[in-house]
Amino acid sequence: MRFKTFFGLLFPLALCLGCLTVFLFMKQMTLFATACLIITIILIYKILMILFKTLQDIDDFTEAVRYRDFSKRYPVTGKKQNNYFGHFNAISDTFLAMSAEKEAQQQYLKRILELVNTGIVAYDIDTLDTLWMNDSFKNMFQIPYVKNINWLIKRQPKLHQVLIEMQLGDNKLVTINTGNRTVKMLSSASTFQTAGRTYMLIALHNISATLEEVESSAWKGLLNVMTHEIMNSIAPVASLADTMKKRMETIKEEADLQKFPDFEDMESAMETIRRRSDGLLRFANSYRNLSKTIVPEIQSVNLHELLLSIYHLMQPSLEQKGIQLKYRSINMPVIARIDRNLIEQVIINFITNATHAVKDREDPSIVIFTGLIDENPYLTVADNGCGIPPEVQEKMYIPFFSTKKTGTGIGLSLSREIIKMHNGSIQVQTKEGEGSAFTVIFNRN
Repeated sequence: MRFKTFFGLLFPLALCLGCLTVFLFMKQMTLFATACLIITIILIYKILMILFKTLQDIDDFTEAVRYRDFSKRYPVTGKKQNNYFGHFNAISDTFLAMSAEKEAQQQYLKRILELVNTGIVAYDIDTLDTLWMNDSFKNMFQIPYVKNINWLIKRQPKLHQVLIEMQLGDNKLVTINTGNRTVKMLSSASTFQTAGRTYMLIALHNISATLEEVESSAWKGLLNVMTHEIMNSIAPVASLADTMKKRMETIKEEADLQKFPDFEDMESAMETIRRRSDGLLRFANSYRNLSKTIVPEIQSVNLHELLLSIYHLMQPSLEQKGIQLKYRSINMPVIARIDRNLIEQVIINFITNATHAVKDREDPSIVIFTGLIDENPYLTVADNGCGIPPEVQEKMYIPFFSTKKTGTGIGLSLSREIIKMHNGSIQVQTKEGEGSAFTVIFNRN
């Protein structure tokens, strides 16, 4: 029954009959008064039943809204229809549409966050329970979904420290070990509240490649200027010093040196000038290699064969120095698309550096091996040497920097440039007093 019918007919009719009943009783028309009373009672009962049914429908609907259950449909045709049923259905449809739109937005947002190359994690500030973690975060640190941040204490202590110490608005550059890689990440943090809880939202973006590219470009520009200026300035000095040295040798043969007691000192000084000039020219020329444009000749190479050839090349000289060179292989081919000569140069440089690292060890050894990491081919040179101090790790790719007295500081810088040409990466694992491992990872072809 419709509300308009209810209020427009039943209620006024009951009111009129009630008044008529009272009037008839006052006129002592008992029979008619009794009949009107019975009809009035029936109408009142009917009104109360309709009110009760209406309140029950409203209560059911509000309960459904409370628990977000909008699946129930109310009849808008037939005997059971009510005029408010259509409004109930309209409200349910609106909530369903809003819920579907919100769900679509959430799925869209989650999908976007899964696709970005940035690790994102949100956790409860009080309990450290994880609210959400995207795939990039899990893949970046090679971990499963973590229910609580404290799970990382043993597996990734550095990562756990970064996540716990991040504050609202922080933007930091952090270095974290991820498996066999060391990466630099830009971290940022913010907070949000939902359901009465406060959550920390942290984003970690891998910027190692960007930093290396900017650093490499900056060093190349500096080296171009320096080598150009050094060679332009020193070349005339070296040439004049050589000419004067030869002229002094001629004078020495012809003149009476007793009349020139300072001649030997002059000759020694000129020889020093010539020698240092030649040394500066060789120094500048060696650093020119870093700024040269090298075009790799890419071909498919079996990394086992590559390491075996390097082993046969280096093993005799290392054996003479009392250093054991070991070659470890697996029973499967490891193929990479590389320039064989350039990669040989990189591996030999790693072995040379390892030779210096193990020279003071009682049982010096170097191990070379290859394999696959996530289907990506890799080469590794490991040693049991002195390891690399943290302060050196930050500088070891900088041109001119070397811990060896006779080092030029060009080896690792040039090696990194060669690996970048192959779209690969160099990862370093080291511990002071125990040794180091340099790993070159190539992209899967």
